[in-house]
Amino acid sequence: MVKSLLDLLLPTFICLMAGSWSDKHGRKPVLLVTLGGMAFTCTLIILFCLFENISPWIFLITAIPTMITGNNTTFFAITLSYISDTSSKETRGLRMAFCEVALATGSLLGSISSSYIFYATNYPSMFAIGLACVSIGIAYTIFFVPESIENMQESRKLITNTEDEKEKPVRINLFKEIIQTTIKKRENYDRAVIILTLTSIIIYIFLTHADTSIRYIFLRGKLNWTFTKYNLYNSVCMLIWAAGTMAGSYILQRKFHIKDSILALIGLISMLSCVILQFLATNDTAIYIAGASKCLGGLVAPMLRAKISQLVPSDEVGKIFAMVVGAGALVSAALTPVYTLVYNNTIYIDSALYNLLSISFLTITITLVVLVIYLEKQSQINTSEVQIVEEDINES
Repeated sequence: MVKSLLDLLLPTFICLMAGSWSDKHGRKPVLLVTLGGMAFTCTLIILFCLFENISPWIFLITAIPTMITGNNTTFFAITLSYISDTSSKETRGLRMAFCEVALATGSLLGSISSSYIFYATNYPSMFAIGLACVSIGIAYTIFFVPESIENMQESRKLITNTEDEKEKPVRINLFKEIIQTTIKKRENYDRAVIILTLTSIIIYIFLTHADTSIRYIFLRGKLNWTFTKYNLYNSVCMLIWAAGTMAGSYILQRKFHIKDSILALIGLISMLSCVILQFLATNDTAIYIAGASKCLGGLVAPMLRAKISQLVPSDEVGKIFAMVVGAGALVSAALTPVYTLVYNNTIYIDSALYNLLSISFLTITITLVVLVIYLEKQSQINTSEVQIVEEDINES
């Protein structure tokens, strides 16, 4: 619990700081710093694993490097910013979907292989493989990942020169600046769309984390599943989810040119069908059908993130994604225990009742995304009317 708090609080602050800093000074340095922190943590874990009967509290030291370099929270926020910098509006959703699938695939491979690697070797060898993977990531970033805002450095200098010469990366008004960037007035209904989309992402992230945290307990209690059986189910669902996300984003967006917000709505409906079927399930087959029905659920987060990135200028992308990832992490950590509380208080009535909470949150999120789609159409109407007026003025 202590380590979880250490991995959450300071890294979230670092994430907000890094998002603002990277808008002016580049994404690549932040990526290298966060990867370096991960590598240092792996090194410390390997060293501590060489000693027997060491106190668990000593292992908290291993959290320090990732804690002060931003951990996965900062790395993911800057990665999203980098994707936004290097992609067009047409390809951004697909690239973010691919990023989501890549992260899920890596997590799946790690969870499946870790136990086999451990039984075949030992703890130091297992974490040494992790260190090797991070080291490859660092080398790849250094030699093959170009700085995404290199062509914008002149504009950054203009921004920086108007500010106090003694400005430091960490400023007192940092949070105020990020909040102002999120809620400041924009053209048409863009501000409302950004706020609604941001809220939708946060609710969705919290929902997925909370549901995942309680699902094994639910299946063990309702269907007497073992952890091995649950692990198999989780792996199958993740493969279906990854395939559905890639196929859905490519076919629906690239071939049929469906908008990001509508794809997100399709993904939310897919997730809602999964939760409803999970609530009604009474056997293993029904659970697998429920898991398969969320095959398009992976479209939600990348498409909503792509939507936000299309509405803000490049020098605000880092701040916005820092807010998205940081707020999502904080809300998930704070509210996930609510699911456990609901489950514990309803387990003797019906252990599936906690799914009603997920259904409620998904319904709210669907409503917000429908509002986003409506405001998009209104913005298009307003833009068309302005263009017609301008053409009439020019002709006259």
